[in-house]
Amino acid sequence: MLLAEVSDITNTRLPTIEQIRDYLEGEGWAARAPGPAGSMWFRNENRIGIPDVEGEDPYLVEGIIERIARAERKEKRFVSNYIRYYRTDVALLRAASEQSPSETIPLGAASTVITAARSILRASGTTAWNERSHIAGNYAKQGDSVVDRARMDHTVRGPFMIPVLVPLPRTTAPNTMHQVDDSLELFRAAPEPFERRVTRTLAQSLLAVQEVIVQPQKMPTMRDLHFAVERGLSREFCTALSKILEEPSIGEFKAQFEWAPALSAPETMPRTVEVPSGAREKIDHAAEILKEHRVEPRSIFSGGIVELRHVADDPWGHITIATVRRGRPCEIRVRLSYDHYQEALSWHSQHRVVIVEGTVREGPNRRLVVDKPLSCRPIDEALLPEDDGVPIVIPKQDSSQHRK
Repeated sequence: MLLAEVSDITNTRLPTIEQIRDYLEGEGWAARAPGPAGSMWFRNENRIGIPDVEGEDPYLVEGIIERIARAERKEKRFVSNYIRYYRTDVALLRAASEQSPSETIPLGAASTVITAARSILRASGTTAWNERSHIAGNYAKQGDSVVDRARMDHTVRGPFMIPVLVPLPRTTAPNTMHQVDDSLELFRAAPEPFERRVTRTLAQSLLAVQEVIVQPQKMPTMRDLHFAVERGLSREFCTALSKILEEPSIGEFKAQFEWAPALSAPETMPRTVEVPSGAREKIDHAAEILKEHRVEPRSIFSGGIVELRHVADDPWGHITIATVRRGRPCEIRVRLSYDHYQEALSWHSQHRVVIVEGTVREGPNRRLVVDKPLSCRPIDEALLPEDDGVPIVIPKQDSSQHRK
């Protein structure tokens, strides 16, 4: 479990009082009206007092953590770390050395990794807002805002790693299931925060590099790269990754992801993606294609399912995707056959992001609609077109290996 690995950063780091309150509220603890000294939080037969104090007293915080750990029957170190990262996505970017398994790398290589890590996150922030093959300096201010709020944590023991932290906003919209009447079933979910979309785009882009560029036994073509661009890959992402792999002391780049516990993440998204240094030539080739030939995403959009709607006995169902289109957040309703709709129910229960291809039109009340999608499937399904036009499926690892 990555949280356990992150907890090895040091044994004295503790969450703040505000982080503890956020965690308790998110995990179903209820607070009584605050008194002059603080407030009492209850869940079942357990109760924990949270004082109202200025500043952070480590002894006070440690005592609160001990009581929470005892109430939840968990190890104190794990609880402390879980609370610290409760609303933060963590991307551990690891540069493995070929020459030595030590915990150090040359200073110049470390500088390259840190600079490239920011470039990778910045490219992901822009393509999360608007997919494009070549950013050419036109970075999205929405993505840059996420990068500005990102933090670098202390490095973790072991091979050289950069922990990149992306804080998520607090969300209050709950998931709700409504039986509107005897004929209509409606489910509504909170949309994915843009900050999570950025981290997810980073993971998807690395996965696309692995599956579209690295794994095939040939150089990538422009046709192949459509798959990767639709998932967030850009020339700038490839260039930054290549700079890391170019370092003589680095034999492999690995990214591990730990999604913020406060917000459910796709169960099937791999937690670890590896790119060997020997793939640099193919990545550089892909970067050149993306620079010289603009790869335009087709009529495709992706995002989480925020609504499922079905009328009894109707052969059709509808799902609504929260996405970004033409640089604006929006929701698009997609009509599916009932069998396909049933599949979408399982995708939603697994928190899988969906990618849809089809013509978007404006329906009643200015709602965006896709009536006849050409395809609608989870974005983590790896489909790579062969030269003869027949898609091949690259098998994925068992998702249960990557769950918490």
